[in-house]
Amino acid sequence: MSGFLGPLDPDGRIPPRQQTRVGTFLISAHGALARQFALSLPARFEAAWQTELNAQFYRETEIVSLLMRATSWVPDVALGSMLMTWETAWLPAPLAEITDPHLAQAVQLATLAHAVHGGIRPAALLPVEVNAQDPFVMALRRIEFECGRLLQAQILFLRGSELAPYRDAVSAALEQRHVGVRKLWRETLESIGIDVAEAE
Repeated sequence: MSGFLGPLDPDGRIPPRQQTRVGTFLISAHGALARQFALSLPARFEAAWQTELNAQFYRETEIVSLLMRATSWVPDVALGSMLMTWETAWLPAPLAEITDPHLAQAVQLATLAHAVHGGIRPAALLPVEVNAQDPFVMALRRIEFECGRLLQAQILFLRGSELAPYRDAVSAALEQRHVGVRKLWRETLESIGIDVAEAE
């Protein structure tokens, strides 16, 4: 096993099977975020933090669109069961401690987004000799860059004064989300021959 994607083909490209599995995982995660952001958008913004939902929705949609076009797809029979596991993991997990339904929904979405944006670093898996002009390579780098920007919005919201009374519950929910996302990402990488210990 290796700590990086590959072995690369003669043109320095990632094997299509690895592209397919990594691409599907990322589309599943970011697609779930896009759907949940879309459902969270109110008809009218009544709080400052709600304006960020709109921006995040469009950025998640762009990530999914980019991956769909940049990935070299091949048939993968294992993806059916894996996709069911992933999609189940992204389902909302509201906090009982927060009685305001809109705020609770925003918190569960922010914790999932924080875990996806902060816990998955696909560009770190690219070997030095990879073809920098390959669409999939450029997509992974772009996604990691965008996730870094998106992460700042989740940090600001989760550390905001509005959530101060629920700080312990929010921290516990955030940690649980990170553990779950890291586990799924690790299993996905191991299924395509990536040594997670080396990758980290």
